[in-house]
Amino acid sequence: MIFRSDFIRNINFFFYKKKHLIIYTVIGFLSLLFELYLRRLIGEYISSNEIFLHASLLFGILFAFYFNIKLNFNVPKIYLKKSLLYFFLISTCSYLFQLFLKKQIELSNYSFEEARILISGSFFLVAYFFHIKLSFKETRKVGVAIYANGYEDIKKIYSLIGPYPDFIHVDIVDRTMNGDAADPNLSKLEVVKAYWPAHSVETHIMSKDPLNLINDNILNFSDIIYFHNEIENKNEVVNRIKSKKKIPGIVLHSIYDYPDIENTIKDFQQILILSIKKPGVSGQIFNENALKLIEKINLLKSRNKFTVCVDGGVKSNIINKFISEKVVSGSDVLNSVHPIRKIMKLQTVARYEK
Repeated sequence: MIFRSDFIRNINFFFYKKKHLIIYTVIGFLSLLFELYLRRLIGEYISSNEIFLHASLLFGILFAFYFNIKLNFNVPKIYLKKSLLYFFLISTCSYLFQLFLKKQIELSNYSFEEARILISGSFFLVAYFFHIKLSFKETRKVGVAIYANGYEDIKKIYSLIGPYPDFIHVDIVDRTMNGDAADPNLSKLEVVKAYWPAHSVETHIMSKDPLNLINDNILNFSDIIYFHNEIENKNEVVNRIKSKKKIPGIVLHSIYDYPDIENTIKDFQQILILSIKKPGVSGQIFNENALKLIEKINLLKSRNKFTVCVDGGVKSNIINKFISEKVVSGSDVLNSVHPIRKIMKLQTVARYEK
């Protein structure tokens, strides 16, 4: 019974990992049919000139891009123009190369439509590779939060979410920031990395003196280490993190105002917005003040130089209200009846709307 359960889980994860390719292929085939249908209409009612006929390609590309963005790849709004540009260039180059190839191969027994479908089908995987690397590189990533304070069962959490999150977010809180906090169990970082060896581990230290917590467990098993802007010894913390070639990240708490925000974050490539009122307490609601802070950050001229992660109270109905490259969800995922479905919804369905 256990073997069957693991087998089904592996099969499900295989299709999950291939879901983008499957959806991309279906959309690609439909866009090709749409393009060829328009080509026939243009030839019948406008002109049979080849330049006019090739115009149908533009509409086919826009069709494919629109439905990939809506149904397949959750690209933050700030990256949509760049995503469309790459998508158009890759698709156009693929089309031109296919026309060249068609002239080199004897396909006289096929109509233009038949030859287009035949050759284009063989290029789907090549085009998909470039779209993943360029057009849809900036998709929104979803992490699941795990507290390293001694009471969470990492094995149980893995059984609930498996390898489905894009990254793992580890929360560490001490009594300097939350008087009710249990003692941190930093050895859990090693356990987390053992269960998710291929995932990025991002550690959020909630302490007024993080240097007391940044030991080998955190430095060896974390990829990004966040600490709060309000601490006094920021330079020492940054140097300690960088000494192990790890990435320091700054935490902006949504309960504070940051009048000189550009100067505050200028030395960091990773920004975490803590969107709950009390650090280190799971299950809190999203702090609406965070929306103003996120918007303020997104309007900065230097916006393309850093990545924003929003952590705290994030649910599928909240994620539609802001733009960020990453989000972290804890209790909303782990307390769900279907945690994996919850993760997938955050990854692919929810998107920004004004």
